[in-house]
Amino acid sequence: MSDPLAEAVAMFLTQVRIEKGQSDLTARTYQRHLDGFRAFARKVGRASWGDVTVEDAQAWLAQLKKRGFHINTLYIALASLRAMFKYTHTEGWTQDFSQVLDLPRRWENLPHALDPTDIEKLLNAAELDTDRGVRDRAILELFYASGLRLAELARLQLGDVQWELGVVRVTGKGGKQRVVPVGKQAIGWLKRYLRDIRPNFVTERTGSNMFLSRRGTGVSRETVALTVRRLAKRAGIGKRVTPHMLRHSFATHLLAGGADLRVIQEMLGHSSIETTQIYTHVDRGQLQKTHRDFHPRA
Repeated sequence: MSDPLAEAVAMFLTQVRIEKGQSDLTARTYQRHLDGFRAFARKVGRASWGDVTVEDAQAWLAQLKKRGFHINTLYIALASLRAMFKYTHTEGWTQDFSQVLDLPRRWENLPHALDPTDIEKLLNAAELDTDRGVRDRAILELFYASGLRLAELARLQLGDVQWELGVVRVTGKGGKQRVVPVGKQAIGWLKRYLRDIRPNFVTERTGSNMFLSRRGTGVSRETVALTVRRLAKRAGIGKRVTPHMLRHSFATHLLAGGADLRVIQEMLGHSSIETTQIYTHVDRGQLQKTHRDFHPRA
């Protein structure tokens, strides 16, 4: 028995992956939330997307909120639904409900930034008498110096660092590339790791990943996240510290230092999946100057 709701989602996800070139992670996130909405839509008697109303979407989100979902989860769920509605409108199945669905505010719920004192404690918590400790210090320094996303750092390649310029070429969401200044301290720790430590991890399976596990393969996102939590605990920081918190600290400290918000947006690679992407074009030299002038570890 055919399921028009599911078939439309499958077509949408194909467009997301192939035509828009977005990552499998993004597509899986869309699918998870859209599957949840499809189950809700069937319960209220909707057989196809043409039957769905904006009130259905609002009722589903209200249900998620009542069940205690975090505001960030609600944001992603609604962003997924808005993207789907744009697709169904393009196909002529629904009105463009994306224009009348408001996204909840996220700023109040972003992870708190670590203060510079806690950043120093975290950086110094790595055990520099071990190979893993030097690698971990390089990871932490790069996180804080660049504001990279967890996935971006984990898949960083050897050729992504332009040493003479002090920048890293990053492949972000949707395969989009940007160039991020990282500062002399992070560059110094990366050089030490590559010179003294990475060769000890290399095996026959090793590729061009920047950061390696003990098995010689690229370090996983899970390993990096666990490393950040472990070192935060070792540093005596009395809160749960995540990689995203380091990214948020990077941006917060730049902003506090007087950096232009548009420059920070460029370095973070921010874009919104629920609206037309608007890029702030900033001169690359200005990016580096801003990083040198305002980042504590530049």
